[in-house]
Amino acid sequence: MTAQDSGKPLLQAHGIAKHFSVRQSGLGPFGRKGLLKAVDGVTLSVMPGRTLGLVGESGCGKSTTGRLLLGLMTPSAGEVQFDGQPLAKAGTAEWRQQRQLMQMVYQDPLGALDRRLTVGRQIGEPLEIHHPGMTVADRNERIVAEMAAVGLQPHHAERYPHELSGGQRQRVVLARALILQPRLLVCDEPISALDVSIQAQVVNLLLDLQQDLNLAYVFISHDLKVVRQISHDVAVMYLGRIVEYGEAESLFRDPQHPYTQALLAAIPSVVRQGAPRIAPIQGDPPDPANPPSGCAFRTRCPRATALCAETAPALQTLPDGRQVACHFVTPDTASRPGRVAA
Repeated sequence: MTAQDSGKPLLQAHGIAKHFSVRQSGLGPFGRKGLLKAVDGVTLSVMPGRTLGLVGESGCGKSTTGRLLLGLMTPSAGEVQFDGQPLAKAGTAEWRQQRQLMQMVYQDPLGALDRRLTVGRQIGEPLEIHHPGMTVADRNERIVAEMAAVGLQPHHAERYPHELSGGQRQRVVLARALILQPRLLVCDEPISALDVSIQAQVVNLLLDLQQDLNLAYVFISHDLKVVRQISHDVAVMYLGRIVEYGEAESLFRDPQHPYTQALLAAIPSVVRQGAPRIAPIQGDPPDPANPPSGCAFRTRCPRATALCAETAPALQTLPDGRQVACHFVTPDTASRPGRVAA
């Protein structure tokens, strides 16, 4: 029985982490070694046909998390399960079988495509790799069908990537990802390199494809307006950890973590009439190789106290099912919209 049939999550991550050894000071091999915790104990799940938005500032670990979810990186700790089964070891036949059902959509479509090959050849390349026995006629039929599904014309198959617009190239990347009929797409900033007018077209295309194919998405982005439009659930990351996680509408309507509040305060369209103004986030994120003690956000948080420096807050569940990692938000104090309870 699949996750779609049983109502269980299609994708689950349990405490996944990715740590890198780095040189923190000194020159060359004489520098002091440190540990950079790019991802540090992330737990999340994605249901079939739903979208999880993964948001946060640059360097918070969003893209690394996406690669861990696909098995493109080996976690330092934790486990990822797809359709109830642990991800197989990268490079094995079992992993390749799983990867047919999990695909990545990259930020830069031109960089994701080979400029020396026609787009038709590149869209069909996954079929050559995973279904070598497929006839040329059947493969070409699938290529044309996928191109039509993403809004491309048959004549585009003979074009090279540089001959297409940015929006058309992203549609090519989507067609290539969809040709193996996956159930999950990890979209890593898929519209940030596109013009604003083209961004809306690609977002609408993703929504239509999800409805038609019951696709699950992990949508990684720093654009909260787009995340609100496309996501069913949202996970807010800061310095490798999730600080707020829950249903998208309640999170945008009533943010509880001070970091989430500060991110949303920078978007005029989500500030409600009469709601208290919250100052946008100040300063730069700390060095992930040398994070602050206790709560990592305390150096930028206007409500930080000595407790925040001593103890890192754990994610706790609020009455609406949302999870928040803040000492000043508890199930009893989370009822005041738009601000952190004192």
